[in-house]
Amino acid sequence: MGFCLSLATVTACAQSASAPPVPLEDQNETMRDTLKRMQIKREEDEHKKLLGRGTQIKDNITALSKEAIGARLPLTSEKKLKDIEKSARQIRSETGGGEDQPLETPPDTLEKALKQLLEASERLNEHLAKTSRRVVSITVVEDATEIIQLVKLLRSYLN
Repeated sequence: MGFCLSLATVTACAQSASAPPVPLEDQNETMRDTLKRMQIKREEDEHKKLLGRGTQIKDNITALSKEAIGARLPLTSEKKLKDIEKSARQIRSETGGGEDQPLETPPDTLEKALKQLLEASERLNEHLAKTSRRVVSITVVEDATEIIQLVKLLRSYLN
């Protein structure tokens, strides 16, 4: 058994030794192609994660709207608010944005704030779906910033 294994190894080594070496420039071209494919795959995966975060924001906002009791939000809503803000910050950061901008006209009731938050989330998802993995979208950054500011405002409605 050991003899067969070593004979097979010698045969395999002899076959690979007899193959002509691949020129260095072909090796480099193959390596560049492989790296390029890996980069494209990584960018596509990152874009899918952004789309997933946008969907997660919308789902959390929908659940948050159902939790509202009159003009207040229960304390248990704080986790959803944190998740929404975190996802919006990640989207904004990954699409080239950075700073918070105050809302031009902040809503004056919980109902209006939740409605504006849902509308901003829908716009964000629409804009994310339209952008490619290589585009920096000002509208995505603005939508994410609006969501962050609305979440800050909604914290004042917690019991």
